[in-house]
Amino acid sequence: MEEDRVEVLSRQSNAAVVRMPGRSFPGVVIQGDSLRILHGLVKDAQALVPPPSETDADEDHASGLLEEAEGLLRDYLTAYESVLKAHGIPLPYVEPVSAPED
Repeated sequence: MEEDRVEVLSRQSNAAVVRMPGRSFPGVVIQGDSLRILHGLVKDAQALVPPPSETDADEDHASGLLEEAEGLLRDYLTAYESVLKAHGIPLPYVEPVSAPED
């Protein structure tokens, strides 16, 4: 594990704002369980949007946006889960995002 100093701009619960060394702009620290909840919400929204059709460009656009958001959140969760596993830290939620879905 690497230790480094970060600039803590806010310690607001579930949305701390920090600036990493060498970065111009701060970032928001989202707790892992909150990130998993966001991913689940996007997956639920995807299920509500009909599959893209040749006649409705809005459906196609909405589907594409949700697919992109889901992919980004899945990538963040996959990286998060990998780091926790490497450090022997249990996940704050039951099912990993990389687990097969029913």
